[in-house]
Amino acid sequence: MAEQPARGTGAPLPPHVTTPLLTLITARSMDEDYAHVAQQRAAAGTATTQRARPHVASLVAIAALGVMAAVVAAQTDRQAAVDELSRAALTQQIDSRRDELRGLQGQVADLTATNQAIVGRSATAQDQLDDLGSRVRRAELVTGFGAVHGPGVRITVDNRPGVDVNSEIRDEDLAVLVDGLWEAGAEAVAINDQRINALGGIRNTSRAIHVNGRPVNAPYVVSAIGDPRTLQARLLQTSEGQEWFALVNGLGFDYRSENVDDMRLPAAPTRDLRGVIELDADPDGQGGGEGSAP
Repeated sequence: MAEQPARGTGAPLPPHVTTPLLTLITARSMDEDYAHVAQQRAAAGTATTQRARPHVASLVAIAALGVMAAVVAAQTDRQAAVDELSRAALTQQIDSRRDELRGLQGQVADLTATNQAIVGRSATAQDQLDDLGSRVRRAELVTGFGAVHGPGVRITVDNRPGVDVNSEIRDEDLAVLVDGLWEAGAEAVAINDQRINALGGIRNTSRAIHVNGRPVNAPYVVSAIGDPRTLQARLLQTSEGQEWFALVNGLGFDYRSENVDDMRLPAAPTRDLRGVIELDADPDGQGGGEGSAP
């Protein structure tokens, strides 16, 4: 057995002593594998050929990879410029659409405010129209230029059979009855469906009676809208009513009256004013002119 150098003499230790055991086993195994493969290739006479082919194939593969990398790099450079231009164009479009959106939002706000103002004016105008409509209806009721309906009294008057001309019902007789009904509280009066108002009238033309310029024949039906509970009683209390009943009793008119729950009276025919002169206001606010209707 060879002598081991003594410790402390300074002689170096061999590699197999200092190398870690796992590393030593791996290295020796790989060396033995390489040696075994080399011996087999040498025995077959193909060691040189097998070594050359992998070398050439590797060069070809590396060259192909280089060419592909160059092509990819060139395409990437070209695509980068295109992508940059597309990105800039897209950004410009986004900014433009954003400005258009702001403009449209401003228009929507303006239109909303305008619409609200129109709605407010429309509501005011509708209130004014409703008020005017009410005033027109009241004016039509008072003037007789609107059809009306309601409870009231219906009075039928006729000449007695065989009466002479001087004892027939005349226009002035019916006018007395109508005036008495107005004074008793009637709101609307008609004779044979001819509405009585300020522009109408009851006139005699020979023996025929005309109401609003249209002839009416006996029996005369006088319809008066008012409170049926008091209208006939108040008619007896008026001076015109008393005069009317004196005519009925004195001339023997055929007189009948009845209360009606709902009667309808037509509107009076409209007539154009024949002449109007407007009143001029003086500096003190008082009328300085005169009006006439010839």
